[in-house]
Amino acid sequence: MVTDSFIESSYKRDNGAYGVVFTVSASIALLLFLVVVNGLPILLGLNVIFFTGLFSFGLIYLLYRIVRNMQMVYEIEISNDLFEASRIIANKKREDLASFSLKDCEYIGPVTSDRYSEDSGKSEFILNISKDRKVNISDDTWYCFVSQSGVKYIVAFTFKDEMYPVFRRYNPRNTASYLVKTTDSAEISEDTI
Repeated sequence: MVTDSFIESSYKRDNGAYGVVFTVSASIALLLFLVVVNGLPILLGLNVIFFTGLFSFGLIYLLYRIVRNMQMVYEIEISNDLFEASRIIANKKREDLASFSLKDCEYIGPVTSDRYSEDSGKSEFILNISKDRKVNISDDTWYCFVSQSGVKYIVAFTFKDEMYPVFRRYNPRNTASYLVKTTDSAEISEDTI
């Protein structure tokens, strides 16, 4: 009897030093600009604090929205043979990035395989569904090479052991070989006691 499979993974994107430097430098620049915009009319004797205050509030809100939109969570859902990837921006807006059947993949395997460089040359773009900004070249990062409606692309993601049996079930020919790590029966019996 074949059972249904459902796997879900989510990864919060790390903006790294770029995000910190941008946030700090933009905040300092905005603060200095607002001091000039609000202080100069007062020094000149103009009573326009209401308008400069509204303008200042608008700029602060704009910076807040930009920094908040830099927070992204990438999500993978594998339901039987359906692979879906999406992005959640600022914990509010969800964007679907890719949806395809595992049966339609030309190759599923690690990015460390010899085939990855050839496939990335054939693809039009690469979707990186992981916590890192760039595709991490390691055995823990796998990819699906997909061709949909004449468009070839790669979806790179962080691999989990429970994904492999699903890949082999729905696309055994085009899935790379992998040794699934299992625990021996002695360890299992010790944990249950």
